[in-house]
Amino acid sequence: MKTKLILATLLLAATTQMSMAQDTVKVNVLGKNLVTVVEDGSKTNVKIGDNNINVNDNSRDTVKIRVGRKTMVVTEGRHGTKVAFDQLDDKKFEQWTGHAPKFKGHWSTLEIGVNSFTNPDYAGYTIPPSSSFHGENYLDINHNKSLEVNINLIRFSFGLQEKKNNIGLVTGLGFNFNDYRFSNGFTIKNENGYIVPIPISSPKLQKTKLSTGYLTVPLLLEIHAPRRTGLWMSMGVIGGIKMGSHTKVKIDGTKDKDHNDFNISPFRGGATARIGYKGLNLYGTYYFTPFFRDNRGPSMQPFTIGLGLLNF
Repeated sequence: MKTKLILATLLLAATTQMSMAQDTVKVNVLGKNLVTVVEDGSKTNVKIGDNNINVNDNSRDTVKIRVGRKTMVVTEGRHGTKVAFDQLDDKKFEQWTGHAPKFKGHWSTLEIGVNSFTNPDYAGYTIPPSSSFHGENYLDINHNKSLEVNINLIRFSFGLQEKKNNIGLVTGLGFNFNDYRFSNGFTIKNENGYIVPIPISSPKLQKTKLSTGYLTVPLLLEIHAPRRTGLWMSMGVIGGIKMGSHTKVKIDGTKDKDHNDFNISPFRGGATARIGYKGLNLYGTYYFTPFFRDNRGPSMQPFTIGLGLLNF
């Protein structure tokens, strides 16, 4: 055990270097800078990797510590020690660090919207003769129950200004899930490469819908209102790759699912716009790509209007 401890200590000493200047201490491990400590009067900056910790001891009775946008103030007084926590806005951050924060765009963690289609054009394709139905309007949807849910997990922001942080580009990655609840008693199927409506005559019909899932990538130009009001807006393009689709029919408690591509476009692109205040925003998205591909279903474009929550 002692031998292993001695070997480990020697290995650490061989791979760790400490360099000291008059007011700076750096610790390097395996040739990489791990910790940097800079003394500047009453201030101390500790950098661990890419993270900065500021310690401001400009008063005998008060010590201020900042990690990112969070601060802790420790005050010694007659009645003991008080600890206060604060979240820095842009102005306070600049006062602490001496420079404005980097541009930070918005890409909601959670979005909930209402789905719809432009008026479907049923004349653009021919229903196979084998189909027992040749009417129209079978894709009318119930908007109250046709919902979109977006879960956006990755965001990248790129500022476009040298001295300000009001304008920038935002991209990322998210998952898009859409339900289209049919208002009429129909479902659809893929027959010989064409979309065919299937009427449901059961009086015990409870639900009939079409669901899709996409992987989405946006590219947005975002503008923040001046004077740090928390207002912002963005606009740009958004693309998607289809992950899957299915229909679901529920009759008297019994569910039936059909997993199929239904000639739904595997790729789609559209325009999107957002306007928000801090962590909340309204958004709208319109896809130029037809919902069905190759004129094998009614000609129509999907669009959504919704609310974004938990912007990070």
